[in-house]
Parts: sequence; structure tokens; C-alpha cells
Amino acid sequence: MHIQRVVLNSRPGKNGEPTPEHFRLEETSLVSDLNDGEVIVRTLYLSVDPYMRCRLNEDSGSDYLAPWQLSECLDGGGVGVVETSHCNTCSEGDVVTSFNWPWQTHAIMKGSGLQKVDLQLTDGHLSYFLGAVGMPGVTALLGVREKGHVTKGANQTMVVSGAAGACGSLAGQIGRLDGCVRVVGICGSDEKCKVLVEDLSFSAAINYR
Repeated sequence: MHIQRVVLNSRPGKNGEPTPEHFRLEETSLVSDLNDGEVIVRTLYLSVDPYMRCRLNEDSGSDYLAPWQLSECLDGGGVGVVETSHCNTCSEGDVVTSFNWPWQTHAIMKGSGLQKVDLQLTDGHLSYFLGAVGMPGVTALLGVREKGHVTKGANQTMVVSGAAGACGSLAGQIGRLDGCVRVVGICGSDEKCKVLVEDLSFSAAINYR
């Protein structure tokens, strides 16, 4: 099977801005022979997240995030469909997700590292499993519920830094739903402030610039 994949072509430097020249699109072949427990998946959606920037460096600066290696395929959050299965827990046609999804059109993955998704949770919008129902949503939910100490009827105001980002925009909405009387977002442009107030029901927004 002929596939396409994205590999790291060069590093932008610790403080450099990534550009298309730092990545390379390659064509390669995928072996069709599977070992027990493996599946072939077709990629539907890939997630590009802020944490990936440090993986472009030779040293990620984190003990839990390995840097990407030159000329190797990138990976991250992804959603796809199982096309061939030699795994007892995954069947052909299953929609699955993983935090270690290769940036390839098709990939061989271990079924044990995949999570089947419930399509009814998102009314068929599969990309939501990389957003509101995925890692950003879980991060926002746990941040508000475990650290926010929101109490209904307590006349509380929640202030969200980075409020226009994936986690911050969800955290503000969760805070409002959980009982905050006011939710104030901090972000970096007037356009973002407008979105927070008019589209996401923040009480107010502050442009820190």
C-alpha cells in the first residue's frame, strides 16, 4: 500500500518560528502483513497542539515528551477508522483515537493503544474527539472541577488566562455552566475578545496587549 507521511525535515531552533520548510511530505509503502494485535488504520483527522512546539527542539525540555527526530514521522492526537484488523478488541469499521497517531494517510498500530469512540457523543463530528471531547476538553474540565472550586450560588467570578485557546475557551464555558456568575477571559487581540463575549458567552474579555 502506497501512503504519504509528514516527517521532520529540519529544526527551527529553540526560539525560531516553524515554517513549511521544516517539514517534508514523503511517499512510502506500508507492509500489509500484520502481527497479532495489530490493525491498519486510515487517518481521518490529526490534531496540531501547542505542546508540539517543544518537540521540534533537540531537547524538548520535558521528561514526558520525547523530541521528534529528523527524517522521522511526526505523531500526535489523531482519529481514524480501522480498515484491517488482527486484534480482538478492534473490528473493521471501528472509529478509533490515539494520542500517538502517526502523521500518515494510513498506519499500522497496536490495537491496545487505540480507544474506540462513541459516535453518538459528537453527533458524527469526529474531529470533536480531538477538541471538546478529547484532550483539550478533558484538561479544561479537570482544571475547573478539580482546581477551580466552583460553587453554585457563591457569586463567584472566574478569570481565564489564554481564554481564546483550545482549553481556555472550553474552561470558561464549563465555569459558566457550573455556576460562576461572571466569567472573564484574557487573550491577545480585540478579535478574540469579541469571539469570547459574542460567541462563547463570556461576561467580559480583556486584551492584554
